[in-house]
Amino acid sequence: MQLTLNVLIFALGFFIAGIIRFKTKETHAALDDLVKKLRYVTNAFVSKGPTKLEPSNEKSREVPISEGDLLTIAQCEELPPESWQRRAYDSVKAILLAQNTDKKKFPCIYATAGYNQNSHRYTFMHSNDPTEPRNIHLLASALRAYLPLSHSLGPNTSLIIIHPNTSSKSSPPAPSDLSVSDYQQKFWSLLRSLRTADTQPWPRDIPTTTSAAKWAFCFDGVPWFPAAMTPAHSQRQSRHAPFFTVAMQPKWVFDNLFKTPEKRRAAVDAVRKLMPAYDKVAPSPDLSAYGTEGTTEAHQYFLLDENETAWCPYRDLDGC
Repeated sequence: MQLTLNVLIFALGFFIAGIIRFKTKETHAALDDLVKKLRYVTNAFVSKGPTKLEPSNEKSREVPISEGDLLTIAQCEELPPESWQRRAYDSVKAILLAQNTDKKKFPCIYATAGYNQNSHRYTFMHSNDPTEPRNIHLLASALRAYLPLSHSLGPNTSLIIIHPNTSSKSSPPAPSDLSVSDYQQKFWSLLRSLRTADTQPWPRDIPTTTSAAKWAFCFDGVPWFPAAMTPAHSQRQSRHAPFFTVAMQPKWVFDNLFKTPEKRRAAVDAVRKLMPAYDKVAPSPDLSAYGTEGTTEAHQYFLLDENETAWCPYRDLDGC
């Protein structure tokens, strides 16, 4: 096989040397034709890599997922059991369906409803560093693919983004070595990096200053509500997950759920009455209605493990 390839390459070298002296259309066409034939022949000797949803031979047991892939429950449950993606999906399923040993009902009943309705879509990052260009490209593609689809998925839909607990970099910190504050920085770095990859202008009716009462994270010209869950949360179990996870919801989901003050009150009460049995800390005082003066959604996306106001490291996502 190698001998055949060497002969072909050797012959191509002589052919190119002979035609470089001439720059006619005929010689260029002849060269193009030869390259096509060479590609056809050599492709027969090239082994194909693993197809999507097949286990990789690498130690990380990573399943190759294409950019923009939005996996359904059925596709996630076809993932190889030994892959990190399948284990991460199973952990999310166990949380939403209260399959853990304590059997406590997950407070966000709407997230559970979305799972039961197959309304969620899942995407898996390449590494635990959300600022890596390949991760940002993957996530930006996924969000752009998910947004037009979201309205057809029902009122409880989310795009669930899951990071592995490993990195492509040498000697990465183990998840147990990362604090809530470390994950908080990762979360905001992810949003900042997404903003730099956004090709649409920031909506005119949404302030760009993160401390503003009506600020919201925007991507592709649409406001979103991202909620983070991490392995480091221990007191606020409703924000704990074995893998760093971010659930992204377009704000239209909340507009629908909170159509009237009465509907908002009923929805909030339904969630909060489950929190005392689930969390070891009282509900965060930062949880408030969008647009309430003196508050900002920047304090709600990533709740801390104790009842202290979460900080946002950026005055705005376009500046510093």
